[in-house]
Amino acid sequence: MTESIDTAIPLDTTESVEWSGRPRITTILPAVVTGVLLFVFGIVASVTGESPIFLAVVPLGVAIPLWKYIALQGVQYVITDEALYVKRGVLTRSVTQANIETVQNSSFGQDITGSIFGYGSVTFEIAGGDDLSFRAIEDPRAIRALVDRAASSDDGLSWGD
Repeated sequence: MTESIDTAIPLDTTESVEWSGRPRITTILPAVVTGVLLFVFGIVASVTGESPIFLAVVPLGVAIPLWKYIALQGVQYVITDEALYVKRGVLTRSVTQANIETVQNSSFGQDITGSIFGYGSVTFEIAGGDDLSFRAIEDPRAIRALVDRAASSDDGLSWGD
């Protein structure tokens, strides 16, 4: 899966994008459920005469899922033939980069919903730095294998089978 790469990610002109993605949109479902419950509670409270609660709870019921969605859209993961990138943020952006050669180990995990719906997280241990995680991504096993093949190859640039 390859999508448009955010301009905040400092790709070198010689780098080739092998994969890019974002966390699964379904991970905001708990925020949507919370928002709907707050919205309904606010409407019920307004019908029963508790109008100050309506004024506070209904906007909150809309804001929670909206904020989670915007935050989720601000995350992008990119794997190139040279590096791993994690971009976070919408208005203010931060990008974490690790060279493929510095990946020492990796692991992936899926909780029960991730196992059912096919998403999970991959964590890469980086030599001399903090771990890098791709959270709530499609097919984490394949992404881990993609990076492991490149990191374990002699030149660090071996892609494909």
